[in-house]
Amino acid sequence: MKALDILETFLQNDGPLNLSDISHTTKINPATTYRLTSTLLKRGYLSQGRNKGKYSLGLRLMDFNYAIRRNLKFIDFAYISLSKLRREVNESVYLAIKDGDESIVMEEIGVDDELRINSPIGKRLKLHCTAGGKIFLASLSDEERADYFSRNPLQPFTKNTITDIAQLEKELKTVKMEGVAFDREEYRMGIWAVAAPVYDTGRNVIAITGLLVLRSHVTEENTQKYGTAIRSCAGEISQIVTRIM
Repeated sequence: MKALDILETFLQNDGPLNLSDISHTTKINPATTYRLTSTLLKRGYLSQGRNKGKYSLGLRLMDFNYAIRRNLKFIDFAYISLSKLRREVNESVYLAIKDGDESIVMEEIGVDDELRINSPIGKRLKLHCTAGGKIFLASLSDEERADYFSRNPLQPFTKNTITDIAQLEKELKTVKMEGVAFDREEYRMGIWAVAAPVYDTGRNVIAITGLLVLRSHVTEENTQKYGTAIRSCAGEISQIVTRIM
């Protein structure tokens, strides 16, 4: 467990860390920290700079990413559908799965314009204030959703974030009925998002497809276009899931 604590320290910090940083953050004594980091270094889970000073995550961890993707075969197949959606709407598109009380981006295709916003692969997103998150919440049973709300206060990220459970529940009913969810600058000001569910053969929501749009691009006309396009993409990926799983 202590070795995992050390690895997770790098998820919480930007840039390399020295032994003192790791020991202080994990509250593991320096001697044990040195022993564990030495083992992780030898196994490739950590790397060290030329001067053998600070530590970073090692490339060995990328093997786990490949293993995860092998278990979620549909993600690689979904890339074609996401590329098609990207060309159609000319916005950043992504695919995410639910992981505990968050979602995590598993695939992303950004636009060329540097001013546009992307969701990088591996990024974790809150559920209550993101379009994809609302899809996942809407797919839960009433009891499961109540458990989620008991664990997760509806933290405001912008002035538009829904922080009232009753109001969010009302929106989630609409999401479930229409099969599409919107984030209207609820996670980041200036950014809208649209998402739709990807189903397995049992009609369980296993992923979402989403797109991110600058608020300045949003009109009533293209909002409908985005909704139609994202549902179509999610439907294509659901068919892929049915064939390969």
